[in-house]
Amino acid sequence: MKKTYWMSLTVILLLLGACGAEEDSMFSRNDQEGTQFVDNDVVGHNEEDWPTARTQTNQNPNFIDLSENQPTLGTDVDKARETIAELTPYEADEVWINGGQMWVTVHTNKNLTSVTRDNEEAELHDTLTRALPRYKIHVELKEK
Repeated sequence: MKKTYWMSLTVILLLLGACGAEEDSMFSRNDQEGTQFVDNDVVGHNEEDWPTARTQTNQNPNFIDLSENQPTLGTDVDKARETIAELTPYEADEVWINGGQMWVTVHTNKNLTSVTRDNEEAELHDTLTRALPRYKIHVELKEK
């Protein structure tokens, strides 16, 4: 009984002794005030001292933008209408967003053959995809 008691006490002391902060530990850091455990408290730093870095959401247009001035569905619809008005000879009618897909209907006053319509829809699709790359865009060109 005494032997198992001393063995378990020795094992517990060895385990507790291994739990200290070491110089090379990834959980602590050394600075002028000695060894400190890493935490989320920011003491002694101003936000102005931190370098401004681009966040991950600003680097890839397909990520959801979580910044305060993030675009909403309404601003994306406005951007699609603005792109159609400025870069194409067509008139935007319906613009719908459903998840990651955008459905766009545009009108033209010209009579188009099916081949010409397909080519114009493909060109309009490319233009809208460059303007709004986060959506899978479906374009339908109709005659008035």
